[in-house]
Amino acid sequence: MPLLRNGEVNNTLRSVTAKNISFSAILLYFLPSLPANAGDFVNFQSIDTSLYLQADNKVDPEKTISPIIEAFGDYKIGDMYVYSIWQNSLQDNYKGDKSTYYYKFVPRLSASKITGYNFSYGPLKDVLFAQWIAKTKNIKYDYFPGISFDWQVAGFSWLRTIFYLENNAKGSWNDQRIHIDYGIPFSNQVGDFRIVGTFDYTLGKRNNPEMLDFKPELHYDLGKQLGYQPGHLWTGFVVNPVKNKYKIKDTPYFRTNQLSYGVFIRYSFF
Repeated sequence: MPLLRNGEVNNTLRSVTAKNISFSAILLYFLPSLPANAGDFVNFQSIDTSLYLQADNKVDPEKTISPIIEAFGDYKIGDMYVYSIWQNSLQDNYKGDKSTYYYKFVPRLSASKITGYNFSYGPLKDVLFAQWIAKTKNIKYDYFPGISFDWQVAGFSWLRTIFYLENNAKGSWNDQRIHIDYGIPFSNQVGDFRIVGTFDYTLGKRNNPEMLDFKPELHYDLGKQLGYQPGHLWTGFVVNPVKNKYKIKDTPYFRTNQLSYGVFIRYSFF
C-alpha cells in the first residue's frame, strides 16, 4: 500500500488515461447493481468495513488508526476488487502528514467467461487480464496491467497469483510485481476462523530496491460466537513484515524494514 512515494507523474497523458480507466472501473462495479442489469450481469457482490489499529509502522506514523472499506464483485465477464483506506496518526508529535488516504481498483477480465472456453487444467482454475489502478493522497495514479492465474487448491477459499508490469507515479514502466492473495477457512472448538492475506514482491528493476510486503490476517467469526448470523462480524489481528517499504531502501539512517502488528474489527454486509 504505497501511502508515501517520492516524485510525481511527468507524463500528463498517462495520468489522464489512468483516471479514465479508474472511472471505468467504478462504473463496472456500480452499474451492474441496477435492477435492469442485475439478473444478467451480476453473480455476486460484497462490501466490508473495518477499523484497524496498527503499531510499529516504519515510514508512516508508528501508531495509526485506519477505517477501511473493501468491495468485491463477481460479474459475467470477470470480477473487481476495490480497496480504500483513510490512515490517521495516533501520535501528536508526528511531523509528517497526520492523515492520508489510498485507494485501488483491481478489475479483471476472465478468459473463460468471455470466450466460453474452459481454461482450467489441474489446479489452474482460470486465466484473467488484471489491472491495478491506485491513488495516494498528493500522488498521481499508479497503473499496473497484468496477467492473473486463479487456482483451485484444497483448503483454500481462493488463491490468486498476478504478475504485473508497473507504470507508477514516477511516470515510467520501471518495475515488475508478483502479487498473491488467498483465503483459508478453518474451525475448531473455539469457533470459526479464516486466514486471509496478501504477498507482494517487486523485482527491483531500473535501480529500484526489491520490496517484499507480506500481510497475513487471522479472522475470528465473533458474530457467530455471540449468537448472530455467521460470516458478518469478524475480529482478529494482523502482522505485516516488509522489506524496503514503499520501495525505499532500508539503511541504518532511515529504517524501512518493519514488522508491524495490529488488531481490527470488521463487518461484512453480504
